[in-house]
Amino acid sequence: MKRHARSGPHGPHVTIRAMKRLLTRLLGLCTAVAAAGACCPALAAPPPLSLPLADGSGARLRIDGATGSAQLLSAAGTTVLRVNPTLRDALTRSDTLFAVGRHATATEPDTSLVLFISAASRPGMPMGYCGAGQEDGLLLLAVRNGALVQLDLVMLQSCLDSIDMAIDLADGPASAFHPLPAPWLMSFAALQEDTLVQRCVGIDDERLRLEDDCAAASRTTP
Repeated sequence: MKRHARSGPHGPHVTIRAMKRLLTRLLGLCTAVAAAGACCPALAAPPPLSLPLADGSGARLRIDGATGSAQLLSAAGTTVLRVNPTLRDALTRSDTLFAVGRHATATEPDTSLVLFISAASRPGMPMGYCGAGQEDGLLLLAVRNGALVQLDLVMLQSCLDSIDMAIDLADGPASAFHPLPAPWLMSFAALQEDTLVQRCVGIDDERLRLEDDCAAASRTTP
């Protein structure tokens, strides 16, 4: 026997009430999820960076970590820079992204810059191995022939690669780095064999150079 949907005086009204209850529950769930996301800044994409170039042109470099895209803004207009998939993935995975050292206010004359990047080790597996771990590093970038290119990447600490340099990020990553006069860019506190050292950072042949004795290293040119 074929059964039909109820069409009496109560049938449709019961269905509508059930749908309303279901919609109310779904809306409540969406609101709770949105509120949870608002309470978890690490899940939010970092704001776009806008950095002035130090070549005297007045141009600015804009990097959007949420989309992994970059633009060069100049008097001539906006130029969309190419970003290869590897660099785009590194940018979009990062929940913290900012320029460090002297690059915090301007890039070098050769348009290179250093970014601090931080991302969850395994964002989709919070209860698994390295689920609560972080991947922190310094990323050396440059503008080359219409592209934003990665010159070097130095990991400061990594759960996945068992790298622990004990960089002090207690007051936030931005306060961990201290600008240094040329030829160096910055320094940060690191623990080496139970001894606290000030590790200084410079650029040598388009690679990041780290030294544990900033006073001695400052007598040489990276």
